Amino acid sequence: MLSKLEEGQDSVSEATFSALSNHLPTSIALYRRLQFMNMQGGKTANSHVLSLFECPEIFTVAYLDFSRGPETEMWIYSSTERLPGGEIEARCQRQILEILERMRFIESSYVVANGARLTPGIVFIGSLHEKTLNFLEERQRVNSVSEPFLKYVFKSVNLPPAIAFKDGDLDYSEIRKRDIPLVLSRSPIPRKERTVVLFPSVAIAVDDEPVAWGFLGADASLTSLHVEEGRRGQGLAKAVATKLFLDKASIYGPEKLYHADVGTKNLQSQGVCKSLGGKADFCVHWAWIRL
Repeated sequence: MLSKLEEGQDSVSEATFSALSNHLPTSIALYRRLQFMNMQGGKTANSHVLSLFECPEIFTVAYLDFSRGPETEMWIYSSTERLPGGEIEARCQRQILEILERMRFIESSYVVANGARLTPGIVFIGSLHEKTLNFLEERQRVNSVSEPFLKYVFKSVNLPPAIAFKDGDLDYSEIRKRDIPLVLSRSPIPRKERTVVLFPSVAIAVDDEPVAWGFLGADASLTSLHVEEGRRGQGLAKAVATKLFLDKASIYGPEKLYHADVGTKNLQSQGVCKSLGGKADFCVHWAWIRL
């Protein structure tokens, strides 16, 4: 029998963090998203953390915030993603469905207070493990889904040292509020300014204007890594990523683990990740899931 579903809005229990920590790096996306709740703007009045623990080895945890739509509204981790199949898998799958069932009631309350959602009855899940996606596809709960993304994981011991520039016109900085329109115009990911301003950033500037940049997202993944034309082929993407991991990731927590989601056809970004010692052992997706 499943344990009682626990739900919170303001904080995350030590037991939840401990369980997710024991499943790193597979659980890294949700683990970092829950850490992000402690940062400015990292949670709203509509944030929910839902968890089901049957035992230390069988659990499912999710973060949900309908107010962030149409951007990513949910992250979920189930211990079946790391552990072998069989009975553990079946129990975790029941937990996943129970959490989705609870979200129907959360959605109803949200709509009463805030008005209709753009995607009623559907939640947008980010960094969804391929194993959980496959289960939801079998249950016909997937409305639409992205291409697969390789989940690259990096360890601090494998990172190169921060790159010092020999070219005197290059300097490290951060993305400022006035730079955000440029950043959004260069990104294929539809993001809102309200979200980007919350993310830790590193930029490389020439004459105080950014020519390369990147961010750590709400789940601390390396995101929106970009180098302007004319500055490519100089190792700037690698420099930005290294600086982000070494200088910014500790804002989330002390764990010296970092991650990035890279399209299976994006060979250039895969090359950057490999040059940083990254390894990809599984794929994730962005998916619109029926509640």
